[in-house]
Amino acid sequence: MRPPFTPIRRKLMVMLLVTSGAVILLTGAAYFTYEIVTFRQVTQRQLETLGQVIATNSTAALAFNDRDEAEETLRALAAARSITGGALYDRQGNLFARFVADPEATDVPARPGRDGVRFEPGQLILFHPVEHAGSRLGTLFLRSDLAPLYARFRLYGVLVGAVAAAALLLTYFISRALQRQISEPVLVLADTAQAISARHDYSVRAPQPTVAELAALTDAFNHMLAQIERQNLALRDSEGRLRAVLNSSLNAAILADEHGRINDWSARAEQVFGWTRQEALGRNVGDLLIPPRLREAHRAGFARALALEPTRGATGPVEFIALRRDGSEFPVELSISVLRTGARLTYCSFFTDITERKRAQEKIERLNDELEQRVVERTSELAAANHELEAFSYSVSHDLRAPLRHIDGFAALLVEHLGPTLDPTAREYLSRISKSSRRMSRLIEDLLQLSRQGRVPLQLGVVDLNELISETRQRLEPSYRGRVVLWQIDELPPVWGDASLLMQVFVNLLDNALKYSGHRESATIEIGLVESTPLEVILFVRDNGAGFDMRYVDRLFGVFQRLHTDNRFEGTGVGLAVVRRIVQRHGGRVWAESAPESGATFFVALRPPPAGTAVPDRVPPVQIA
Repeated sequence: MRPPFTPIRRKLMVMLLVTSGAVILLTGAAYFTYEIVTFRQVTQRQLETLGQVIATNSTAALAFNDRDEAEETLRALAAARSITGGALYDRQGNLFARFVADPEATDVPARPGRDGVRFEPGQLILFHPVEHAGSRLGTLFLRSDLAPLYARFRLYGVLVGAVAAAALLLTYFISRALQRQISEPVLVLADTAQAISARHDYSVRAPQPTVAELAALTDAFNHMLAQIERQNLALRDSEGRLRAVLNSSLNAAILADEHGRINDWSARAEQVFGWTRQEALGRNVGDLLIPPRLREAHRAGFARALALEPTRGATGPVEFIALRRDGSEFPVELSISVLRTGARLTYCSFFTDITERKRAQEKIERLNDELEQRVVERTSELAAANHELEAFSYSVSHDLRAPLRHIDGFAALLVEHLGPTLDPTAREYLSRISKSSRRMSRLIEDLLQLSRQGRVPLQLGVVDLNELISETRQRLEPSYRGRVVLWQIDELPPVWGDASLLMQVFVNLLDNALKYSGHRESATIEIGLVESTPLEVILFVRDNGAGFDMRYVDRLFGVFQRLHTDNRFEGTGVGLAVVRRIVQRHGGRVWAESAPESGATFFVALRPPPAGTAVPDRVPPVQIA
């Protein structure tokens, strides 16, 4: 319940009276404080002067131990009405003579205190030394009553109260005459504001008062009314444009507050859901558009959207089932944008009918299922064909190598049988037959090795390339024994792969480097690191051999593709094809750069060990059978 308001006239009256009373009170307090301080100072000076006079007159009595004269001197204090007691003490502090105005009510201390003046409750006390020629003869005690001070204070209090009452009474009559000049224009301004609030008519203006400050206030109020009137017109235009935008949207646009109550409803929403705008306004979104079985989940989702609003201004799109007016259900896609205007939240919901999209999606899924079934069938057929091809390759290679061995063996027997009867031409023919059969046998063996590289499962792990290169050199050592070979090998990082297959890669690359640098007096073979990143490790193998023309680099890693003649460098053209297949199975890549007679550089990119994989300081060397 709102508390009752206090009229402005009464407030002004109270303000003036309180202000005047505060001024009078502060003035009286200041005057009162000044009088207290001044009276205390005067009383203290008077008592000190009186004490000095009595002490001077008492030197003879103390010096000659004359008690009668001392008491006579103290009886002179009776002339001072404020002095209630006095005493003289000798050098030893013993009471020598005393004076009391009222023997029954007061007395003097038995021993003197420390010199000086001090205030005690209701009285002022003085202890003053009695001296002669620089020698202390004793001590004087005086006690003054502060009753006159308190009587004076009471008088001052009565005067201040009387002045304050008279001033407040005068202020009351003056304020009654003057406050109408302020309160009446304010009341008129308040009545105008109340009328505008009740009728929402911002064309009303308040009349001008005669007081300058209130006239300025009224001008500001009328100016504010003019601004509000213009803003209302602009707001109406904006609402009209917003209504036009909402109605032109292809999506069903619905505006709701933080409680889920609908504030606006577009024309497209009328078409999609079947409810008119007037029917939908004020209704709850969940109760109107969500099937009963899904409403609880909708409320939970709306609560999550409220919780995420400070950090995220939009949610969606999400798909769910909506409800039409006729009770039919259909799929929709919802996106929600959150608008904040001051402390108010507005949720702009955009609904899209995705019935046709769902039908098309279901059709695509059926087609995908059929396609997957066809892929499975074709894969099965391909696997069977590959199995048959492998069996055929093994059979052919086995059946081919046996005749080749026979050809090579019978050619050797024929040379041995005929012996010296063979002429040089026939011996050359038989030598060529033997070499060709052996070359054909090596070619078949390389083809089988290439075929096996695609079937052997990878045994992945951390591979220490430094140990791997060392093992490769030991394996190839017989092929370059007696030659001058300069090895330049950098420290290499570990990689992730199959140690046995990577051994074959570097056997083939280093064997090529040794073979194609065979015509050099001193062969130089370098193995190093190009770069190591979290994605790949790039290595290189470089030689100073014959090299090749980069115009034919695309043939370099093909099967049976050779860039040099057999007369110069032997080979079957399968080794680099094996290298590429192994590297590609590891998810890497291989390429080369060269120039004729300037050596060749082969680059191999492999994967580093996965993050978090334990990498030993030194991986044990790979054992190759």
